[in-house]
Amino acid sequence: MIKPMLAQLEPKPFNDPRYLWETKYDGIRAIITGGVTGKYTIQARSGSDKTLLFPELALKSKRACILDGELVSTTGKFNGIQHRANRINGIAQAIRNYPVRYEVFDIIEADGIDLRRVPLIKRKEILQELLIPTDTVKVAGFVEDGETLFEAMVSNGYEGVVGKLKAGTYQEGKRNWLKVKCTQMGEFLICGYTPGTGWRASTFGALVLGRQDENKLTYVGSVGTGFNDAEITDLYYLLLGSRVDRCPFPIPPPEAAAWVKPEITIKVRFLEYTDDSRLRFPAYKGRD
Repeated sequence: MIKPMLAQLEPKPFNDPRYLWETKYDGIRAIITGGVTGKYTIQARSGSDKTLLFPELALKSKRACILDGELVSTTGKFNGIQHRANRINGIAQAIRNYPVRYEVFDIIEADGIDLRRVPLIKRKEILQELLIPTDTVKVAGFVEDGETLFEAMVSNGYEGVVGKLKAGTYQEGKRNWLKVKCTQMGEFLICGYTPGTGWRASTFGALVLGRQDENKLTYVGSVGTGFNDAEITDLYYLLLGSRVDRCPFPIPPPEAAAWVKPEITIKVRFLEYTDDSRLRFPAYKGRD
């Protein structure tokens, strides 16, 4: 069993020529052993074998190798990968409904040669040389400007960034990488929706959200990003059946909205609360 190298929390990103920065993926950590035949085995972080759960990966390598990376949902929803994580029946349908890809960010062994003592930047070069990208197996990118990458991750609703020493060796189980989270996850009640515009003119523009604080419903803002087309349609017709005339908040918020019964809970990723208890950079992540 290989213990994957881990990361410790860092309060904010920084720019340092000794470091490189990568996207922090919201998925399942996976050590994959494979070779030129395309056959592979998948080891989860816990050490359990997940090979049979993800048979669709097109692994193409010029040499036998052991890779480190993250299995992520191609829909961008963590609940997609959750549906796959422990599902042992109906695999073919799960592949259709919840497709995944493998984002490879490190290589531990190549052609039987242990690379753990090789500097990270050299391991990256070896990875680029050996692995042939496919639709389901990608080489994860990296940059030197951690601050700019972090801003992009915040704007696009990603989980965060990871900083790594270019000269660093692969230390199993050690928390020597740095992770900077740009978001929090929260559950909120849909209390209304604003009119849609453009291609969403027939549905909604944003969902007006509330947080239940003991016996008080607190307005926390609205979320208008993170939905796919099917989710927009499903939510809209669900909300049509929950319409009410009166605003559910003690003090009506500024949005011109259609109000609904505050009974549908959704998950929202956001950076932080503002001083007036509004969600900053919210993005829809799924229903309860």
